[in-house]
Formats: sequence, C-alpha cells, structure tokens
Amino acid sequence: MNTFKNKRYWILMPPSLLISISLIIFIPENKGMLYAFVVIALFWFVYYTWTYYAKKNSRNKSDSL
Repeated sequence: MNTFKNKRYWILMPPSLLISISLIIFIPENKGMLYAFVVIALFWFVYYTWTYYAKKNSRNKSDSL
C-alpha cells in the first residue's frame, strides 16, 4: 500500500499543521485554538475543492479524447 499516494494531501498538510500548532502556542488561550480550527477547516476545504476540480478536469480530458 502506497502511503504517499495522494500528493495534494501531503502538499497541504505540513504547512497547515505548522500554522495550527504555532497559532495554538503563540496566541493567548482560547483564541489560538479557535484560529487553529479555522486553519484546519480551511485545509479540508482547499483539499476537497482541489480534488474535485482535478477529477472534473481529468473527466473532461478523457471525454474529449
């Protein structure tokens, strides 16, 4: 099984993880956690949007052939 199959996930995950951890550490108390959850939600939104458009684009290319 290839763990690193999904390149989009591995491109987006490290920066969002580092940003989330730094927000939790450097922003005081509850606000850091709130912003960290916003970053995580933004990560999943961008990931699924990117995946959707990549699949749609590949379907359009295969239909035109």
